[in-house]
Amino acid sequence: MQLFETKRRTPSISLAALIDILFLLIIFFVVSSRIIGESGVKLVLPYDKSKSSVAVEMPMLEMSADRKLMLQGNPLTEKQLPDALRELKKTHARGGLLMNIDRKVPHGRVVRLMNLVRESGFQHIVFGTQSTRPE
Repeated sequence: MQLFETKRRTPSISLAALIDILFLLIIFFVVSSRIIGESGVKLVLPYDKSKSSVAVEMPMLEMSADRKLMLQGNPLTEKQLPDALRELKKTHARGGLLMNIDRKVPHGRVVRLMNLVRESGFQHIVFGTQSTRPE
């Protein structure tokens, strides 16, 4: 004998509540995530259209398209460069160096020069640009 009558209910899921939760999660992840595409190194083009120029008193390292090095107007080889930079660092306490590199010099060569400059004690490297677009 059955004392109580039990009705079996079929479980149901409310889709409206699930869709609301889904949209809240999407909004949360979009707002809290960073936009991908930031580069680790900011590049400066070899020319600049702006008319402003800043006169800076810094020692200058130059490399021509045929990969000839000049430090403060004096020609030298890549083997002589670290010693010459260390001597130059002693006289320029500010720690900056201006690098004028021809745009035809390969990227790997420029990075190697930057490493030599940093190992010599120069902490601030400035790249020179031209005020008009080169032909």
